[in-house]
Amino acid sequence: MFKNFRTNVKRFFDAKLPFEILEQFKGVDSEYVENSKTFNNIDLNFIKLDWGARIDSIISLIISSISFIFFLLADFFVEDDEGRPVIIGLMVLSLIFVIYFSYQLYLNPKAHIILNRQDGIFSFPHGTNRNKSYTVPFHKAIVYWVGTGAASGSLGMKLVAQHPEAKYGGAHLIAHERDYQKIWSFYVWYMDRNRPLPPGTAFDPYRQQDFERRKAAGFPMPLYRSHIPTPEATPEQQAERNKYWKDHIEEFAREPHSIMYDPEVHTDWRRVRYMNKDDNPDSNRYYKYVFKNGDIVYMKTNEEGRGFMPPKSADYEETRLELVESWF
Repeated sequence: MFKNFRTNVKRFFDAKLPFEILEQFKGVDSEYVENSKTFNNIDLNFIKLDWGARIDSIISLIISSISFIFFLLADFFVEDDEGRPVIIGLMVLSLIFVIYFSYQLYLNPKAHIILNRQDGIFSFPHGTNRNKSYTVPFHKAIVYWVGTGAASGSLGMKLVAQHPEAKYGGAHLIAHERDYQKIWSFYVWYMDRNRPLPPGTAFDPYRQQDFERRKAAGFPMPLYRSHIPTPEATPEQQAERNKYWKDHIEEFAREPHSIMYDPEVHTDWRRVRYMNKDDNPDSNRYYKYVFKNGDIVYMKTNEEGRGFMPPKSADYEETRLELVESWF
């Protein structure tokens, strides 16, 4: 019971987002791009997003500054010594927010987020250094949601990217949507060069060229899994693509409550070597374990076919999966 509770707590606080198209988002229209200060460039190979101080950061800085001044003044008038630690704590917290949002406004307003669909490269500002940016393969970036104090006082959820080897310094990710999951879905869809371009009239001039490129390559399988259909622009194009592959990749949806094997959680699992039907090491293979209590755990073997298996005393069903890395 305690192990399941620990697993659920770990899952709740895991803010990292998978490289998957999570949900539907509105299309990027040409009129929006023309009148927007967000999109600097958008075509079949690159998207360039202007990134700088946002109005919500300005408002949040004002609110944080007023809060800091209020608690600072309150500290001089409070005679109750027992209440002073609380006021000092709130004052320090307000100061932290003042410093954080000041950094946001200090950032270079000409910094950019660049999605290189052609080469699978992702560039974004450093976050604490206006003269520096990160450039990494898209699938290696650390992307997660973070809650920040919005102007209304509610918890504003934002999308953040960080370099996989950096301990600090990242950037809020922006797009034509505000919801962080929709922003991320837009990024992943666009960066999956094996799928059609995302919806929206801004991409219409490039759809035929992109379709011909993928057709010439034999319509390779998608790089990232999707929870929604990603159809071609026309029924004729869809029929042509279906000769090579269908959206069966969407038929496999990992259960929302399922988790991957974690040595810190599954401490009682035993180390084994998986062998295939030819009696060779079953390398880089996913296995699915469904337990009697409803828990579902996925485990992947390494290059030598080594992995982990539940204890013999556990009641479970094992399934060997014919999946590729990107489906997770």
